[in-house]
Amino acid sequence: MPQIELKETEKAETIEKLKQYFEQELQLELGTFDAQFLLEFFVEQLGWSIYNQGLADAFGLMENSLEEISEKIYELQQEPPR
Repeated sequence: MPQIELKETEKAETIEKLKQYFEQELQLELGTFDAQFLLEFFVEQLGWSIYNQGLADAFGLMENSLEEISEKIYELQQEPPR
C-alpha cells in the first residue's frame, strides 16, 4: 500500500483543529508537537481503512459506469431482418 502523505497545508490545518478540539471538548492544552504526533498516529492506525474505503467507493463507481455502458451497447444491437 502506498504511504499516505498529507500536504503541508492539510497537515497544519488538521493539527490546529486537533488542538482546538482538545481545548474545547476535553479542556486540555495540546501543543503543536503533540498534535503532530497524534495526527501521525491516527494516519498510521486508520489510514489503511480510509484508503480501502476510497478504493471500494471508486470500484463501485466504476462498476456502475461499466453497467451503464453495457446497457447502452446492448441497446445498439440490431435485430436480424424478418
